[in-house]
Amino acid sequence: MARTAISGAVVVVLAAVLVVSGSAIGITTIWPVLLAIAVGLAARPLTIGRVVAYVAGAIISWVMLAVRAGYLPDVVASEAVVLVVGVVLLTILAVLTADRVPLWAGLAGYAAFAGLYEPMFAEAPTAFLTESPPALVTVLLAAGAGILIGEVADLATGGRRGTAERVELVDGGVA
Repeated sequence: MARTAISGAVVVVLAAVLVVSGSAIGITTIWPVLLAIAVGLAARPLTIGRVVAYVAGAIISWVMLAVRAGYLPDVVASEAVVLVVGVVLLTILAVLTADRVPLWAGLAGYAAFAGLYEPMFAEAPTAFLTESPPALVTVLLAAGAGILIGEVADLATGGRRGTAERVELVDGGVA
């Protein structure tokens, strides 16, 4: 309970700061940032596979939008094509790693970047090279903030987590 209270308090402060000053750093909506923070908090116990999956998802989302901006017409079918290809790539990554790089974390990274950047893309597709890198860094830093908040809350509460959170399956299980 204390871990949740500490985590929530830190997220409240961070979210308030981002709502007030986010437009100065290009954050047009807060929900993708909260999604990224939530992934960092929820990915317990923290594993390299979960981090790799989230980062891969965000980068694949960025690459798919780059393909859309540079090579595809601005139509709904283009959006569908890049989404399908992105999810297929994340699925292949999860399958090839026997879920050690879990699909859910990749999808969360994909969704966080797409959710943050797609409104900007819709307004100015030609500004992809200048607007998308800060958006990508934002969702990666937000997930890192969630991880950091979780670690600080664990330290502040003596590192105690619920039994369900301590269980980690290996050798073909979900990590």
